[in-house]
Amino acid sequence: MVRTEIKANQREAAQLFVRGVAAARGGQRRLAAVLLARVVQLDPQHEMGWLWLSGVLDDPKEIAFCLRSVLAINPQNERARRGLAWLESRQLLRDGDADITAPFARAAPNVAEESVSNGSDGAVAAPSPSLWRTRLIGFLFPAREPSRDHTDSWWVGWRLSRQEMSRARVLLWSMPILLLALTLALNYALRTAVERNQALVQAELTQRAIAAGEEAAPTPEEPVVAVPALLETTLAEERNAATLAYLSRLEAPRARLRGAIESYRNATSRPGGSSIIHATSAQRLRDEIEQAYAVIAAVQPPDALAEAHALYLQGLELELTALDHMLAFYSSFRAEDANRAALAMAEAARRIDQARQAFDRQQAELSVETPLPHSAR
Repeated sequence: MVRTEIKANQREAAQLFVRGVAAARGGQRRLAAVLLARVVQLDPQHEMGWLWLSGVLDDPKEIAFCLRSVLAINPQNERARRGLAWLESRQLLRDGDADITAPFARAAPNVAEESVSNGSDGAVAAPSPSLWRTRLIGFLFPAREPSRDHTDSWWVGWRLSRQEMSRARVLLWSMPILLLALTLALNYALRTAVERNQALVQAELTQRAIAAGEEAAPTPEEPVVAVPALLETTLAEERNAATLAYLSRLEAPRARLRGAIESYRNATSRPGGSSIIHATSAQRLRDEIEQAYAVIAAVQPPDALAEAHALYLQGLELELTALDHMLAFYSSFRAEDANRAALAMAEAARRIDQARQAFDRQQAELSVETPLPHSAR
């Protein structure tokens, strides 16, 4: 019966030792002291329990008691030796403190003498754990008188630690959900702002195009220079051929960009997507834009589309800047990064839309077949 109780105490002491070490590493010294004191009460021969208990106590006398208890169990323990040497080198122990282990040294024989002999074979039963607990409490806390509050303090501390762990667990589970909700909200706000800015830019460009068409209308006062029909036709054909070649070379990178943007929208518009998926999609889109920028920059535009070519490249540069801010946002979740990304993306959309309208107008003009003038022959 006694052996069964000792084994149960050792198992409970091992469990409490793990909790006490975790509390000590987490900075909860008071809770760790309570748990580790309980460990050495249940298992007085727990060497590491005494050693860890010495690290969470504040009284040098109690620390010395724990270290000497470690040496009483294992005289070869170097940590305990170094700890006692450190206390003595700083004169934190008085001369009378050297006898603090004398009661512990006498405790084992007294317990053996008070134990009950087991039958006729003369075997001595193991010491009672309750007797060890009473004496160790007196050794560790000699100035405190036992009371019910002191006896129940371990259980109260244990309950409080369980409550704290429950709160921490709830907080840890709620943090990813909050971050996901924040990411979705910011993504929705970013997309809404981009669409609204694109609509405003489109309306403004339409108004400017109408105004420019009215201003470009010829007046009767303007002199018209007559150009030979054959020469004008030849020059127009050369310009059209150069423009068609330029637009044809732009078609492949622009198609890849449209596919990359569509893939990015599909990846980021799915409900429940994580910030890692959004960041990966943004990085993939940035790589595609960077490759398309290199290809388009190497193309020589005709004079009629030089301005549109420059606007298109500026728009791609702004999209790269916006994606850099977006990647910074996914890594830090700072609101200023999201705002910068939205502004840069809106300006990029405005410039790319101007260039696209110029490309479409030129393509429409080239697609209209005009009859060639008849020559004199």
